[in-house]
Amino acid sequence: MEKKMNKILSVILGIVIILLLVVPPFIYVKKKHYDNLNLVLEKEVIEAANKCKNEDKCIDNKVTLEYLIDNKYIDKVYDPITKEAISFESYVDFGNNKFVII
Repeated sequence: MEKKMNKILSVILGIVIILLLVVPPFIYVKKKHYDNLNLVLEKEVIEAANKCKNEDKCIDNKVTLEYLIDNKYIDKVYDPITKEAISFESYVDFGNNKFVII
């Protein structure tokens, strides 16, 4: 009976150790992937806004996503993780060159 209990505890301990070695790197890689997807989205929108600014059509310090879509600088933009459309009120701020999602 005692040998069987030791064997069960050894198996449980082995599973816990494996989970401790596998789960944290998996979470890190998934978070890094999501961060990279958001970075690509941000760069794409900022590039479209800069093109608008270079053509002197975006005069203000910020330009909305709606303006960029209406003037064919970019297609409708979707969140890369949730696949939902990003609000038209979201904007690019030229002062700090950031895409702000509302």
